[in-house]
Amino acid sequence: MKSQEQFPFQNVTIIGVGLIGGSLALAIKQRFPSIQITGIDKPQVLKRALDCHAIDTEGKSIRQAVRSADLVILAAPISSIAKILPLVAKNCSPKTIVTDTGSVKQLLVKKAAKLFPEGNFIGGHPMAGSEFSGIDAAHPLLFQNALYILTPTPKTKKQLLKLLAIFFASLDARIFIIDSATHDSVVAAVSHLPQLAAVALMNSVGRYHPDAPAHLAFAAGGFRDMTRIASSPYEMWKDILSANQKEIRKSLGIYIKQLNKIASMVNSAPARVSGEFKSSRSLRLRIPRSMKGYLTPLIELVVFMEDKPGELARLASSLANRSINIKDMELLKVREGRGGTFRLSFENRTVATEAAHALQDAGFDVGGKW
Repeated sequence: MKSQEQFPFQNVTIIGVGLIGGSLALAIKQRFPSIQITGIDKPQVLKRALDCHAIDTEGKSIRQAVRSADLVILAAPISSIAKILPLVAKNCSPKTIVTDTGSVKQLLVKKAAKLFPEGNFIGGHPMAGSEFSGIDAAHPLLFQNALYILTPTPKTKKQLLKLLAIFFASLDARIFIIDSATHDSVVAAVSHLPQLAAVALMNSVGRYHPDAPAHLAFAAGGFRDMTRIASSPYEMWKDILSANQKEIRKSLGIYIKQLNKIASMVNSAPARVSGEFKSSRSLRLRIPRSMKGYLTPLIELVVFMEDKPGELARLASSLANRSINIKDMELLKVREGRGGTFRLSFENRTVATEAAHALQDAGFDVGGKW
């Protein structure tokens, strides 16, 4: 763990104290309690941020808040960051590190390169998030084991880049340094395309399929996993879709071409799709499994539970006593006075088998392929 003395940050200003800005504030306060954090946002947001101890001070204005800051983090929407960059550049010290959290980088990095000739602006993109938004969804562990991308330019001062990288790494993020053009191309494929694909899949099944809309209860784990991010609000994405339009269009084109290829195979020679399955499996195995958000196949147990006080606590205790961790838990159905059926998911078959024995020893009725 790094001590605060290793960082020349005594005062941090965060402009935009929502999910990302609020989570950064909470993470910083948790790791470096004596750093003073000033927040800039709407009054009601700042009140909530003060109440949850994410910030120490409400900024009166951007001008005032950045003048005394050692580090300025712009965590607003991309369009808002672009508008306030000139104001920040005019009022902060050339020794102040300024970074942003926008998920599209070329637009902001090019603009900032002109406004910060001393090379003290460093583009940033924490690849962490949630289907939810706002300060109430903020959490200090949001960046734990998540990629935090930094996009310097040739003018960026190397000592400032190193300092910022170490600082964010101290929040348990994984730092990756890349140029802004490559960043925008890659995130269009691995982040923006999946979001649009999830939206399209959810609407295809839930609105346009001739039979499926009335039977969404049939949707099993795979469908739920693939459409989880379909719940994301458009307001979180409108700036991204506009700012990275060219790269998103390129990724969509590649994806549509692949879907058409598979559709043609299914139509003419279904057996040929096996090659696509083998290829996709091989490629997915190359994704580091330690990365946050990686969805690995889980082994499921089904447990029937009586409807009486303390049963859920007894179930949890029977697993906790053997240090068994539940990866996911879902209430399938419940009838008042008759009990409910829970689906519990575990990391692998060995853990699931151990959990099944623990639950049976505690008197629970356990089903599932374990």
